[in-house]
Amino acid sequence: MPAEIKILLQGYTNADSVIASGEEKTSPTISLVKSGDIIMVVDPGVLRSQQLLIDALAKENLTVADVNFVCITHSHLDHYRNIGMFPNAKTLDYWGVWDKNTVSDFPDSITPDIQVIHTPGHDYTGISLLVNTENGVVAICGDVFWKTNYPADPHDDAFASNPEKLQDSRDEILRRADWIVPGHGEMYKNKSKEGVLPEEDSEKHSAEQKKIVVVCEKCDREMEQKDKCNCRPWLCYRCCECGLDCDNCSCSHHVL
Repeated sequence: MPAEIKILLQGYTNADSVIASGEEKTSPTISLVKSGDIIMVVDPGVLRSQQLLIDALAKENLTVADVNFVCITHSHLDHYRNIGMFPNAKTLDYWGVWDKNTVSDFPDSITPDIQVIHTPGHDYTGISLLVNTENGVVAICGDVFWKTNYPADPHDDAFASNPEKLQDSRDEILRRADWIVPGHGEMYKNKSKEGVLPEEDSEKHSAEQKKIVVVCEKCDREMEQKDKCNCRPWLCYRCCECGLDCDNCSCSHHVL
């Protein structure tokens, strides 16, 4: 019997439109995956109240104690803060499968219907699930896509650690998935797999073309992609706090 997927809570974010002095609000799309004996919650994230997730599970006749696996698609706090809600759950992340104080190697699959792949780019710890369901393969991919086919250009992902790797991860998802669960939106059909690009209304298209303004949290300078520290994209390279032994980022000591 194929796996089942349910969107417990649909995510949202205004990080793509909030002005520098505004208040950012974000919450991930939280998914439930059931396959054999596995009851998995993906990206329990941040919420106004944990009761929202408790209530959503109750609608599926489940409690937090019934959940035996939690998956974190990448290590940005908005996707994993509530991981401690599930006392009986193992945790799957970039490093492998954690069971209390032990960790095993990163698996290729959890069940025959739940495959796990690395999808770096938005963050180097990015992973995605490819879930075989009766309606086709569903990719739960965190912020490989924020929303439906958004951002259109990986370079417009203001928090991406490596836009080129992000494009590779997107290509992999688009090649293999029939449906996509993005990091902060509703599940949508992968129309590119059918050879048809998704239609975008003019308002969405216009919004995607707007330049995302990101400001360094230390010096308040506006940053383009080339100005950001790869390890800490909320800081510019002038204010980077990485050590001298870091070969990953565009640190200030690299440009002296």
